[in-house]
Amino acid sequence: MNYLSVQDLSKSYGIQTLFEGINFGVDQGQKIALVARNGTGKTTILRALAGVEPADNGEVVFRKDLQIGFLQQEADFGSFTTVYDALYGSENLMLSAIKEYELALLKPENSEALQTAFEKMDRLNAWDYEVKVKTILSKLKLEELKQEISVLSGGQRKRLSLAKLLIDQPDFLILDEPTNHLDLEMIEWLEEYLIKEQVTLLMVTHDRYFLDAICNEILELEEGELYKFKGNYTYYLEKKKERQTVMQTNIYKAKNLYSKELEWMRRQPKARGVKSKA
Repeated sequence: MNYLSVQDLSKSYGIQTLFEGINFGVDQGQKIALVARNGTGKTTILRALAGVEPADNGEVVFRKDLQIGFLQQEADFGSFTTVYDALYGSENLMLSAIKEYELALLKPENSEALQTAFEKMDRLNAWDYEVKVKTILSKLKLEELKQEISVLSGGQRKRLSLAKLLIDQPDFLILDEPTNHLDLEMIEWLEEYLIKEQVTLLMVTHDRYFLDAICNEILELEEGELYKFKGNYTYYLEKKKERQTVMQTNIYKAKNLYSKELEWMRRQPKARGVKSKA
């Protein structure tokens, strides 16, 4: 099932063209990495797909009613003021039920409210989801839910943004450097989580081991062109080496041909002169 189609996408800044006329698609269940040298447009492509920074030209079409989650390098929590608000201030029905249940637990004397919240959790089958939420928060070390977002460090804000994304469970994940500000233990947990979960994702990361373990397809942006590789990062490196070898061979052949033609051209005036004189 196709989730995303991108056609003729182009973006320039002034006289610098980052990419032009690129095309690709993403199907359900694919885990794709976008790789390129720094400054060549990886983050710009992700931002264009997420609608944060529109491309100059082209078309980005997501499947109808698809929920998209975008993890940016710089976290944005809008009007939310606390960690708790950011995590639970969602339209997700199960999150609302968990929030209602936890608030009811704080007032056990109100047995009617607690019973209502308990029944709502049962009705939505939200108990397993509650465990999942608690696990995500624990693994990303976000247990101080009353903390003000304004006092969080850059790393804490990035982890909060990642936790919110995973808790919201969108259909399609767009991840820009998801391992930034994560320690080794967190990275290993996130790697295992993304492998195990049936998620569809497109991501940019400098962590090649993380990328190699998770992604089953690579898109390479080079000199404004997009190359596609069906396989993990190791497979991509092998195929890129083959492509560069073929390219170098063709360049060598072309140079050799040019040298021969140049030598032939240099001989022509003399040869014609002799023929004419004869």
